[in-house]
Amino acid sequence: MTAVKQSSEQPLISVYMPTHNRWRMAITAIESVLQQDYPHFELIVVDDGSTDQSWQELNQRYGSHAQIRLLRHQHSRGACAARNTAIKAAKGDFLTGLDDDDVFYPHRLSSLLAAYQPGDSMVCSGYWWHYGTVRKKRYASDAVVDIQSLLDVHSLSNQALVPTRYMQAVGGFDEQLAAFQDYDMWVRLVAQFGPARRIANISYQVNAGHEAGRISGSPKRLQAHDDFVQKHQTLMSEQNKQNQQFYRRSMQQVPMSVAQLIQDCRFGLIGLKMRYYLKLKLGWLSRLRLRLLQKGWRGFFG
Repeated sequence: MTAVKQSSEQPLISVYMPTHNRWRMAITAIESVLQQDYPHFELIVVDDGSTDQSWQELNQRYGSHAQIRLLRHQHSRGACAARNTAIKAAKGDFLTGLDDDDVFYPHRLSSLLAAYQPGDSMVCSGYWWHYGTVRKKRYASDAVVDIQSLLDVHSLSNQALVPTRYMQAVGGFDEQLAAFQDYDMWVRLVAQFGPARRIANISYQVNAGHEAGRISGSPKRLQAHDDFVQKHQTLMSEQNKQNQQFYRRSMQQVPMSVAQLIQDCRFGLIGLKMRYYLKLKLGWLSRLRLRLLQKGWRGFFG
């Protein structure tokens, strides 16, 4: 891809990045932003009360960098609070985020900005989900996502390019939600400012290998889902509500009968529901596949 030429007319993009006690990962993430082929950006890193040497390490490396601002919470307030601190400080025309354990590809900012069209509430892209040894494409297809399809399933990525005034208008991320914060933000943006655009071009990588032990059906996450549904239920059709119920059962790994599968498929997302049904029926195979994705053959037999 041809590098974007420097121009005073190019919009400034503010990139926000929270970090907490993982300065080595944060440095990798920061370096991926500095390698962008779009030059007109600022990176706002918010150290959310790290208790290790993160603040010292980041200041030593980037404290005098012209495009990086380092902010700090004295005590940890959570990733959403850190994102909101950066959003309030942002000077850019657009905002986008990066988690401290993930990375941008060099064309991330230029490709999202090129795809943005008037009338879009935001633009996101497909992404790689890196399990540890193997990576898999997620949502690598072009789509325009309206509020009803978004309330059926979270079909956007965890990061997007958004006009700064839009994100500030909806009040930033909900710091009370224990999970689904990005989903909640996208729902509010799409409901207020119109459909989101997703592009197939992959420019983001989620590094999930170090999170292999996370329990997706934990009580904290289930409560957050209850809170999310309660918050947005007035926007939801009956189809949306049924599909959110299916998602909740999938988090809990609730067994599904053929009759339940047929019933659920009346509300769409047929491929997703079929895969869930087969995953439960062939649970041992699904667990083997996940272990191979995370560890590879050598790690599996090691």
